[in-house]
Amino acid sequence: MKIFYIFEFKPLLRLGWLVIFLLGIAGASAQTLLPLPEPPTIHWPEPEPERWTQEDLTLEQRFETARKETLAAHQEAMNTCKAMHPTEQADCTSEAKTQLELELAQLKAKARFGFEPN
Repeated sequence: MKIFYIFEFKPLLRLGWLVIFLLGIAGASAQTLLPLPEPPTIHWPEPEPERWTQEDLTLEQRFETARKETLAAHQEAMNTCKAMHPTEQADCTSEAKTQLELELAQLKAKARFGFEPN
């Protein structure tokens, strides 16, 4: 016994594939019409000065670099002292001065006897 359908399925299947195909093309073309976001800007760091990458070769150069570092540490200690309460500033300043004198004396002794400052 044959069942008769009111609609045939083969043309509907072909029509379905055609609709899917056309919707796919329409969707693809709609995506290409959308504006693209701006590419991100890259911020490169500034190059380091050459003096930062040059090695200290002689004992005098190493002594001078260690002296500069000691003076910079003393300046930071003095800035910290200035931020303290006025009653504590005198003690802090005297400690910073004592530390500076001690470190400079150690550097001079090392330089005088030919040792490299650490």
